[in-house]
Order: sequence, then structure tokens, then C-alpha cells
Amino acid sequence: MPLLISPLFHPTTTILIDDNEAFLEGLGVALNDDAIYHTFSNPTQALAYCTENAKIRPIDDSYLMADTESPDSSQQNITLHTKEIKTALLKPERFDVISVIVVDFSMPQLTGVEFIDQLREQVKNKFAKIIMVTGEADHGLAVQLFNDKKIDKFFLKSEDNLEGKINAAINEMQEAYFLDLCKTLFSSIIAKTTPILNDAAFADLFAKIKADLNIVEHYLCENTGSFVLVNRDGAMTVLVVRTKEDLMMYADLAADQRVPTELVNRILNGSLLPFFGTFEKFIGSKRDDWVENTHLGKKVPGREGYYYSVIESRKVPTLPGAEHIASFANYIEAVNA
Repeated sequence: MPLLISPLFHPTTTILIDDNEAFLEGLGVALNDDAIYHTFSNPTQALAYCTENAKIRPIDDSYLMADTESPDSSQQNITLHTKEIKTALLKPERFDVISVIVVDFSMPQLTGVEFIDQLREQVKNKFAKIIMVTGEADHGLAVQLFNDKKIDKFFLKSEDNLEGKINAAINEMQEAYFLDLCKTLFSSIIAKTTPILNDAAFADLFAKIKADLNIVEHYLCENTGSFVLVNRDGAMTVLVVRTKEDLMMYADLAADQRVPTELVNRILNGSLLPFFGTFEKFIGSKRDDWVENTHLGKKVPGREGYYYSVIESRKVPTLPGAEHIASFANYIEAVNA
């Protein structure tokens, strides 16, 4: 089953390479206002820049954890370390990650193919998406490169609305970059612990919520499928996701703490969803905390047994480090200064 939602996503950097500086300038103007990009008319310089930035990695093994302390690895259940994933929000360098490279096929210093080969060999950035731009004479070679999976898309320079097509392709490839990266590293874990990330009905709802709230970043914060959503200015919204089994567990705990019966019943039927912000806050909760930390819930359309709640920024329970978020707006302002 394909991964439809990556556990994390944030804006990333695109590299534009072409020995025709006028073409580069026109392409840069055509990109989205908030696009992060660097242009190079010299592919050797572009390769050096990619090498310098290769140490910035959006995902690594720190995002995995064993849920038992058994020394026997066969007895350990590996899950996504959602607490660590959220810390990516505090890293201003996350926007410097190179996810897409647009490269001309024919250049005097290095051909586009030579650049790609050296990128993969020297930089070892195998997940960066490659968009190739080529002339009519090299179209057949570009088709072969695409079929051999050396590039991810290609366009002829003679195409109508070329800049618009490349702009749309960059947006698509940035999403694909995170999906492929997470699928390669986490697919078996996600299938066991967070299968809703593979669910088409939930993916449609997730996309709509992000679009409605102008979300530019998302980070998985619970293995049930809950996310911290972040807009351009760094304001957070939380999408809480609970299963029927989760709600039964929460209702039992609430009843043990003598939470009012009406509230317990609403947790059971999914019309109220608990979210305390942190596990520590949940463990230390008292009877009165349940009123403040339950939020209006709805069924996930087209998905039985799943419920969700969108918690507005002003009602989001305090998340550690939230006051130190490096917003995308501040990053763009600094880049354009």
C-alpha cells in the first residue's frame, strides 16, 4: 500500500542550473513568491553547493525508537519517535534541505547527465528529485533517462508555458521527496503503527484541512495519526486523530478519575477527543484537567472507527519549545533581505 502522507513535511530548497543566465532569471521570476531557490549558471559550482549542504538531513535514525528496553532486538517493537520529529520545528536550517534540482541537459562545463552522476556519487543525495530541461535534439535521451529512473521529470525548452509547468512540477516533487524518503526508511513501521497515513479517505481530509488553514509544514506528533500543523507565520494547529480503541482506553482512564459520566460517554462516542499536548501532562492529569483537554470530535469521512478534531492555535495545549519555532515567514524575510 503506498504512503500517502509523510510523517513530516516543510518547505525546502530548489537548485536551478542552466548556462543560459537569461533563462535562469526568467524561471526564478516565474516560481511561487515563497519558493526557496538558488540559481547556478556553472554546474560545478552547483555541485559544490549541494555537497556543502548535504549534511542537512530532514530525517535520520533519531526518528525511530524501540518501545521496549529488551536487549534482544527481536523483542523490540520499533515505532516512530514522534517527540523527536516535532523537534524539527525548532531547526531553522530545515528549509535549506535540497529536495529538487532543475538542470539543463546541455552545458559546456558538465552535461546534465554528468552533473547527476556526480551528485549521486559524491553527494550521495539519492532522494533529491531531478527535473531536466532539454532541447528537441536531446529529447530521446531525456526519455531514456526518465525510463531508467535517473530523472523524475523532463521538459522541452520549446514547450508552451514552460516556466509554469516547471513551477508546478517543483511543488509536486517536493511532496514526492518526503514521501519517498519516509517510504524508504519507515514504510514497514508506518504500516504497523500508523496505517492511517496510507489511507486515501484520511489523505483527502488531511489535504483539505491543510489547504483551508494555509498550512506549509506538518509533523506527526502521535502514532495514532495526530499532527502538528504550522502555517507560514509559525502559528500551530493540532489535528488530533483517535481510533475507537483509543477512545475506549481514554474513557476507562477518565472514569477511574471520576470524570463526569456525560464527558466519559462523549469520549466513547467520539464527539469529544482527549489531547493533553504531552504524554507527561496526560500522565499527571487530574479530574478537572479532562474538561480543558477534550475537544470537539468528528468521524473521519469514509473511514470507519477513526475520529478527528482540529484544535485552533489559541486552544492548542502548550508544546515544549513552541515559543522558539523558526517560522517560514522569518526565513523568507531573511533570505530576501
